[in-house]
Amino acid sequence: MKDVMKYFENADCNTLAVFDVDMVLVQPSDPAFQMANMKRHKEIARSISQTVPKDKKEIFLTLMILDSDSILIEDRTPHYLQQLSHRGIPTIALTANLTGQLGTISNLELWKLQRLCNLGIDFRNSAPIQKNHVFVDLPPYRGNYSVYDNGILFANGAVCPKGDVLVRFLQINNLHPKQIIFVDDREENLKNVESALCAYNPNIQFHGIHYLGAEFYPSQPVSQEEFQAKWQSIAESVKDLN
Repeated sequence: MKDVMKYFENADCNTLAVFDVDMVLVQPSDPAFQMANMKRHKEIARSISQTVPKDKKEIFLTLMILDSDSILIEDRTPHYLQQLSHRGIPTIALTANLTGQLGTISNLELWKLQRLCNLGIDFRNSAPIQKNHVFVDLPPYRGNYSVYDNGILFANGAVCPKGDVLVRFLQINNLHPKQIIFVDDREENLKNVESALCAYNPNIQFHGIHYLGAEFYPSQPVSQEEFQAKWQSIAESVKDLN
């Protein structure tokens, strides 16, 4: 994250800083759902993922996040985000996290906000817009819509690409940043946002940063048996959820 911050050295109030959440700011505390072990046991992960119905893939990924506490990938991340806020750089989060109810959790947005706050991450003061919004004009998933809540854009799965959500956020709030810096752990998300912004306003300078810090987190190794059991348990849980 220290390297990421170098891209913000010349940023000012005309810049919009955008951070993905999972595998960039935080990750599950259970090592079985951390990047290092997912890479170690990628064949098992792929095999079990293929058993999950296509329309429930997003629920499957969400259950992994819900299964254990969230932890910071880097201890200094809250400090870096506070630095951006103190410099007056508008900063928000953009996550594919689902919205609405799932299982025993009545509101996934509130659940995520509370978990981040518990770790010292809060976008409310740094966000350029304070008013929450439900994007009823974007495609829904599970009967729920993308949401902007307290500085976080919840795209609500892959049905609505991150680029579409971000562009709509800019449109409805009449925001015109000269530069957008987006940090995400998935290259396809960076490309999608870049493409959407270019189509919307090619004058916006875009910088996409591919964050790989989660891959280098010193995760405790787990055996094949333990890894498979935990992933299989999540896959089984998906069957009873909509």
